[in-house]
Amino acid sequence: MKPNILTYLDYRLYLSDVFEHLKQKDPRFSYRAFGRMADSPSPNFLQFLKQRKLHLSQHSLDALAASLGFNAREKRYLETLVQFDHAKTHEEKDRYFRQVVSTREYGKFKQLQESQYRYLSHWYMPVIRELITSTAYSGDPAWIAERIVPQISVSKARKGVVLLEKLGLIRHDEETGRWEQNDRVVRTPSEVIAVAVVKYYRSIFALASDSMERFHHTQRDVRGVTVGVSAETYRRIKTRMESFWNEIMAMASEPQEVGRVYHVGLQVFPLSEDIKE
Repeated sequence: MKPNILTYLDYRLYLSDVFEHLKQKDPRFSYRAFGRMADSPSPNFLQFLKQRKLHLSQHSLDALAASLGFNAREKRYLETLVQFDHAKTHEEKDRYFRQVVSTREYGKFKQLQESQYRYLSHWYMPVIRELITSTAYSGDPAWIAERIVPQISVSKARKGVVLLEKLGLIRHDEETGRWEQNDRVVRTPSEVIAVAVVKYYRSIFALASDSMERFHHTQRDVRGVTVGVSAETYRRIKTRMESFWNEIMAMASEPQEVGRVYHVGLQVFPLSEDIKE
C-alpha cells in the first residue's frame, strides 16, 4: 500500500518509505530515479536527506508533490512537515507541530498523540495525577484546582482528569470509589517529546523561580552552584545524580498517604564552551 503522507510526523521517513514502496513495485527503480522525481541532479538525493546532510528545498518539494500526485492538502501538509523539521526555535517547532496534528489522518492514534502532547506540555498534569489518589479527594475537580499552586481553573482540572484516564495513567476503582494510578509510562514519538518537554520544563523552571517568593524557605529547597570541572568529574557528577534520582523514585514509590505534591529537579548544564588546550 502506498504510504500516506498525512500519517507521518517525519517527512524524511515518509520519503524513505515511498522509495521502498516504489522499489517493491518495480525492482529496477533506483535512487537516481527518485532524485529525478525531485528534479535533483544528485543520484544520492534521498540518501543525503535520510542522513540529514540535505534539506528538502521548495523546488524539490514542488517536484515531488507533482510526481506523487499530491492534492493541495497533502502538499500543504508536506510543507508543514518540512517547516517543522527545519524550525530553529522551540516556538517555531510548537507552532508547526500544532498545524501538523490538526491536519493528520490517524484516527484514534492521532487523538492519542494530541492527548500525549497536551499531557507533556502542561506542568499541572502530573500534579493532578498525584493529587487524585488522596483519600481527601471526593471526585470534585474544584478540590484539585484549589490545591494546585499556583491555582488552575476548575475546567482545566476537570479536563485533566479526563485526559489522564484517557491515557490510562489513572483509573477509577468502582468498589472503593477511589482513583488509583496505573504504573504506565506515556510513550510518545520523539517529535512530540522534543516540542512538549521543552514547554514543560520552561514552565517548571519558571515555577521554581517563583517558589523563592511564594514559599517560606522551610517549605522548599532551591540551590545551585557554578563550578569548573574536568570531563571525568562531570561524568562522576552525572553518575551520583542518577544514583540519587533512583533513591528519590524509590522513596516516592513506597506506600504512603500523600500530604503534599512537590517537584524534585536535578539539573547540570554547561555555561561555557569546551576549553580547548
